[in-house]
Amino acid sequence: MPVTIRLRRVGRNKQSNYRVVVTEKTAPRDGAYLEAIGFYNPRPKPAELRLDLARLDEWIERGAELSDTVASLARKARRGGDKKVAYNAQPQGKAKASAAAAVTETAPSETAPSEAAPSEAAPSEAAATSSAGEPEAPSELPSEA
Repeated sequence: MPVTIRLRRVGRNKQSNYRVVVTEKTAPRDGAYLEAIGFYNPRPKPAELRLDLARLDEWIERGAELSDTVASLARKARRGGDKKVAYNAQPQGKAKASAAAAVTETAPSETAPSEAAPSEAAPSEAAATSSAGEPEAPSELPSEA
């Protein structure tokens, strides 16, 4: 199965945007694709380009061919953009980007991790009751011998 990396048109009439996608060579332009690795919006000045260069390189190593336009955009992305194209690094997925943002937001408050542990243990001890309403013996505590 020959694989190519090319643009996929999205957006409304006369307001086109493009996704940089990895697809089978015989698939239609707006058809199914294997992975979206970037975004290109040619309408603003300078045009907006977001591209995951690491994923692009992985697909090229696997034998994917680049379309002429994507090859030109990849060259511009590797240079950091130019007068006509502004390059923004593609975040590594929404979940990874939000997790990274959460880590940076919580980093200053991580000075006292020992204070958080007792407050988290209290609800779990309260939930450790049998169906008869009697508390079960905690298995984590050391035995008194």
